[in-house]
Amino acid sequence: MTATPTPALGEAERVSLTLYREVTCIRALAWRCDLPAASDWPALAAALEAAGLVPRAPLGSVFRFGSPTGGEVLLVTATGRVQFRVHYAVPQHARKLAAERLFQLLVYALIRPGRPCPP
Repeated sequence: MTATPTPALGEAERVSLTLYREVTCIRALAWRCDLPAASDWPALAAALEAAGLVPRAPLGSVFRFGSPTGGEVLLVTATGRVQFRVHYAVPQHARKLAAERLFQLLVYALIRPGRPCPP
């Protein structure tokens, strides 16, 4: 089997990503996944913008992006974490799906940098 490269990470090998709900968030508004520490964060930020997310003012070394649905994606470069924040107005039963949609944007940006994510 041939490994699928992830250009935005600078990896030639396959990278496994898992979406987790933040343990401190009891309302299912904060989710996360972890990326390799050696990720190319500026390239990933550019790929997320190309995938359709709107860049927001950074917080120190944290890249921030907004989604059309009001959610946010944060790239925490110091820890290698990507945080997905679901908008509080999303009904409780739909929050996991909203987080998965933001996660899908990240995966798409990793696999196909520079191309918009399909609807």
